[in-house]
Amino acid sequence: MQVKIPYKPRDLQAEMHNKLKRWNVLVMHRRFGKTVFAINQLIKSAVEDIGKSKPAPRYAYIAPLFKQAKTVAWDELKRLCAVFPDVKFNEAELRADFLGARIQLYGADNYDTLRGIYLDGVVLDEFAQMNPKMFSEVVRPALSDRKGYAIFI
Repeated sequence: MQVKIPYKPRDLQAEMHNKLKRWNVLVMHRRFGKTVFAINQLIKSAVEDIGKSKPAPRYAYIAPLFKQAKTVAWDELKRLCAVFPDVKFNEAELRADFLGARIQLYGADNYDTLRGIYLDGVVLDEFAQMNPKMFSEVVRPALSDRKGYAIFI
């Protein structure tokens, strides 16, 4: 099966997609396209993980506020994931499930909702506006057992 995601990265976005490591700090100017970049990176990672040794890949996009995650990224996630067969969107949980993978949007304003989950990758958008304890106490442990990656924007 071949699925074409409607995304053509700009030159700098493509460069960043290709140079990411486990821990990444990215500084981008306004209107760079960081949300589009971030959502596409999560989708790319999820698709690449399907069928590998890690079952049920899980990815997260975290904004400072849950409402902000919904406003900034939810429509983009739905638009880009709509190309997958049998994709299921959960409006209440801001979640897209496709091909056995899951991408979910969260707000750092209630980061305790992330406790107990595992993650294969996470994007922390506007990290400077988040409580730093969220990463050290909740997100990093969620990434540890599956050696997941983090992108701080």
